[in-house]
Amino acid sequence: MKQLAFVTLSLPLLLGCDVSQSANVPADLTGTAGNGSSTGGAARGGSGTARGGSGTAGGGDSSRAGAPSTTPPRDEDFKLLFRDDFDAFDASRWQLMTHSWASNLALFSTEAAAVTDGMLTISLTPAPAGTVDDSNTPKPFLGAEVRSLDTLTYGRVRTRAKLAAGSAVVSSLVTIYTPWPADNWNELDIEHLGAKPTDVQLNTMVYTGPPTTPPVATSVTPTPEPLVKALGFDANADFHVYTIEWTPSSARFLVDDTLLREWSTHIDLMTLPQNVLMTIWASNSVSWAGAVTEDTGQASAVYDWIELYQFKP
Repeated sequence: MKQLAFVTLSLPLLLGCDVSQSANVPADLTGTAGNGSSTGGAARGGSGTARGGSGTAGGGDSSRAGAPSTTPPRDEDFKLLFRDDFDAFDASRWQLMTHSWASNLALFSTEAAAVTDGMLTISLTPAPAGTVDDSNTPKPFLGAEVRSLDTLTYGRVRTRAKLAAGSAVVSSLVTIYTPWPADNWNELDIEHLGAKPTDVQLNTMVYTGPPTTPPVATSVTPTPEPLVKALGFDANADFHVYTIEWTPSSARFLVDDTLLREWSTHIDLMTLPQNVLMTIWASNSVSWAGAVTEDTGQASAVYDWIELYQFKP
């Protein structure tokens, strides 16, 4: 495999906040409320204090394909910013992060991402003995977070990907507001748990508390609204197209151009510039992602291409 020059940053960021215990996570109209460590998301850091359990679906959240709660955006209102076919790693667009967090058993590493044969592969592999994060916490795995250098404020992200298999394994497509400590929180995720190959978790997170004045010393806590949906296929077995659309009216999650969820409950708070992430990591939440097995450290997610659009009606 050819050697690639990567741009790397080591920041006190954290992908993954445990949403297993909160009372403010609604079940969707036809889906199931998520019940574990949400998100490829929380790409920023923190202690995983945003927690959630199941509740009742609130207004403005629909998962019925063909029955959106708002008028769907027009295709012509999304202007293509770029398409990356991963013929090479483009350091002018992407950076590889090198951080972790408490519930993540992996340390993100530049060694866990590679571009070859027109594909971006991000892998979860056993870490060398003695691997620790910035807090000196041992990490048994190396994982990857590929993060865009640019941000989007309203737009569309589409990728053709084969997501990762394996118990405890999480792979995802994420958009998230990344300053840390977090003075606010905006996040949208398509997250796949390798232990549940025919499901996908669709996450929304916003901060609903009182306004803050940046810079802040302590990060805010978001309100998560995860939703688990059945895909009808094994996401580990073949490539499929995963899409996040974000407009002033709603956030929409699509797989193979079929609408799985539309969310608008707190869309008035989803206004901040967001980076785009592709991630793979291992969760320590057995109840959510499954227990670590001998296969956990042999997982990979493969991305054929990705497209970023700006919403300009």
